[in-house]
Amino acid sequence: MRVVADTNTVVSGLLWTGAPRALLDAARIAQISLYTSAALLEELSDVLPRAQFARRLSASKMSVERLVRRYARLAQRVGP
Repeated sequence: MRVVADTNTVVSGLLWTGAPRALLDAARIAQISLYTSAALLEELSDVLPRAQFARRLSASKMSVERLVRRYARLAQRVGP
């Protein structure tokens, strides 16, 4: 199955548990093929530093850049 996750789903999957995390986990074990674009990665980079995610980012002990890189490695990049 091919999946393009919106930014809200990706943020939730990176910072919380539940269905969005399960989606990312399914991509990690190749149950699904996850796709993204340069524009979606840029949006993710713009959204993650927002104040409402500061506590979760701190708890994850990862920088915004590292989370975006991890997601970019997980998903295949395509053009819009």
